[in-house]
Amino acid sequence: MQISLRSHLIAGTAAVVGASAIAMTPVMQHDLQLPAVQLPSAAAVDVALAGFDSPLSELFKTFGQVNTFIFGSGNTAGDFAPFISTPGGYGLIQTVYGFNSVGIVPQIINDHLPIISQLGKNGSAYLDSTFNAIYSVGYTLSEGVWNAVGQAASLNFPAAVNTILTAVQTAGQTALQAGNFVLNNVVAKASALISAVPTLANLLVNATIGQAQVLAGTVVKVAQNVMAGIQAGDIEATWNAAVDGLFGPTGIPGVINALTVGAGVQTGAVPPVTGVVPSIRGEIQAVVHGVATALATTAANPPVPPPAAARSAAPSAAALRVAAAEPAAADEGGSAATKDGSGDNSATSGDNASGGASESKGDTAKASANRGLRDSKRAAKASAGKSSD
Repeated sequence: MQISLRSHLIAGTAAVVGASAIAMTPVMQHDLQLPAVQLPSAAAVDVALAGFDSPLSELFKTFGQVNTFIFGSGNTAGDFAPFISTPGGYGLIQTVYGFNSVGIVPQIINDHLPIISQLGKNGSAYLDSTFNAIYSVGYTLSEGVWNAVGQAASLNFPAAVNTILTAVQTAGQTALQAGNFVLNNVVAKASALISAVPTLANLLVNATIGQAQVLAGTVVKVAQNVMAGIQAGDIEATWNAAVDGLFGPTGIPGVINALTVGAGVQTGAVPPVTGVVPSIRGEIQAVVHGVATALATTAANPPVPPPAAARSAAPSAAALRVAAAEPAAADEGGSAATKDGSGDNSATSGDNASGGASESKGDTAKASANRGLRDSKRAAKASAGKSSD
């Protein structure tokens, strides 16, 4: 019994083991032959990504451009690239729109606030002329009154009145000169400013229209570049067109920078002026410099000179005293001269008369003596002849 059971058990176990071995053998062979999977290497991934622009990198470049347009101190043609692309465009933004630095802050420092500076210069000139006139008028009237009192004390009332009138006339002319200087210059500057308004307004209108056109053209260009990449099936070109156009310093953000805080965008060959669309900053600078130039306009009439020159131009105390004394001195001198001349003439006449009288008397006396001598000789001869008789 045991032998039969054991034999059946051994035979069944052997059959199960053999069947299992036969069944598992082909399955294991198929599972061990796996297909080869080709994984990309790190170098291949780097090469594939190198052709795609990074949006973050483009943003950093755009921020750097903003920094240059705000704080950059350069002023060469290369500093304004790529939107100002020719020497002619660079020269245009220098002369027409007043750029002297690529950055706004250095520009403001270099300009010294043109309008405020010019208003300060104008006000200083007006005050200088006005105070010079006040000093000159006061000095002239003071000297005139002082000299007139001295002349009146000498009982020379006509000269005193003339001195007062001269001083008042000189003071009035000085005050009128100061008023004319201020008034004429204000009118000249206002006229120049009014004349500049149409030109500046036309510049603002044309610049605003040009800015809108440039920005719209940039948006269209970016969209066209993206569509061209899609149509060509070039994923890299499509990606780069979108990233550069939306984030880069030469795309839409860069154009916005150039049209706001930059120098504008060159759209063609320059000159003419239409070759560059100015930025908002360029418009403001053109208006500021235009207004400052108008405020610098001067009229023809000069200001009142400083006090030292004014005093030399006004009649001084010595000059007034001399002028007042001249008529009297002339009269006294004429009388003295007349008197001296008549005395001299009288003396000369007297000398001549007395000399002539003396000479004539001498001649007469001499002639009488000679006649007396001849008569005495004749008398002596006559008496001698009688005696001999």
